[in-house]
Amino acid sequence: MIGHDGPVHDEASAEADPTLDAAQEQAPEAVAPPSARLLADFLSAEKDRVLAAMWAVYATRDDEILLPLARQVSQIRRATADIDLGGIVASHRSNLEHALDRLTLAGSGRCLCGAYPSHPMYNPVKEEAKQHVRIVGTEPNPRQWEADRICECCDCGRRFQVEQGEYHYTWWGWRPIDAEPGRARR
Repeated sequence: MIGHDGPVHDEASAEADPTLDAAQEQAPEAVAPPSARLLADFLSAEKDRVLAAMWAVYATRDDEILLPLARQVSQIRRATADIDLGGIVASHRSNLEHALDRLTLAGSGRCLCGAYPSHPMYNPVKEEAKQHVRIVGTEPNPRQWEADRICECCDCGRRFQVEQGEYHYTWWGWRPIDAEPGRARR
């Protein structure tokens, strides 16, 4: 094959070398559960892999992914402590810390809606599309162009008043209407 420096793997070479099929069947990334792959990414010391794992933690409420990672938060913190994660408008270090706080929250059995007030990037429209919350109403906000949204967590029923604001980017401020975060009903 022109321009290809590595070995060529086709059916004929697989027949000649049966270890190729065996190696492909046992590739850890192919059989590892998502939490193990994410843990490997967090521990890799590679910025892009750490960031991908961080955003995956943001995006899910799946206990099969979050709970195994929650047991490894200390190890993840140590492994990522010296990595320059960058970030232009907002520091990715603070995003990583928030993702680890989400893991801790999940590990404690508390509903993940408890993470909303501590981070400005939870768009209620996107959270509703993921079926994490329901937008149940609006409330006028004279300080902003947009009315505040009243959101209800789909897992525990807790309600929030969500302000949308603009600065260098759109942000959302989640203020609990209910006093205590609930336990997830899952």
